[in-house]
Amino acid sequence: MRALLSRMLQRAGFSAVTAVNGRDALERFRDGRIDAVVTDMVMPEMDGIEVIRAFLAERPGLPIIAVSGVHDWADYLTLATTLGARAGLKKPVRSVDLIRALRRCWK
Repeated sequence: MRALLSRMLQRAGFSAVTAVNGRDALERFRDGRIDAVVTDMVMPEMDGIEVIRAFLAERPGLPIIAVSGVHDWADYLTLATTLGARAGLKKPVRSVDLIRALRRCWK
């Protein structure tokens, strides 16, 4: 899924940095320039809720798009937007929906 999302973003003209889990994402965020985050809600070591909180604590207003494919995905995505994610998308994520959500972040 991570590689697929990365390719979707690159084809649309975005640069993409991938991470294997939430903790890895936070380290990469601290090491480089990240303009937006696309995060899964269910990950090992640091879940999407922790990721959203950590990223927004370090950079309030950072555009975050949450994705989920678990059984109760709607609850996860509602929680994500309540915590500050700009959008929530159900897996499998369609390229057009991801690109549209990211572009809305900068309007």
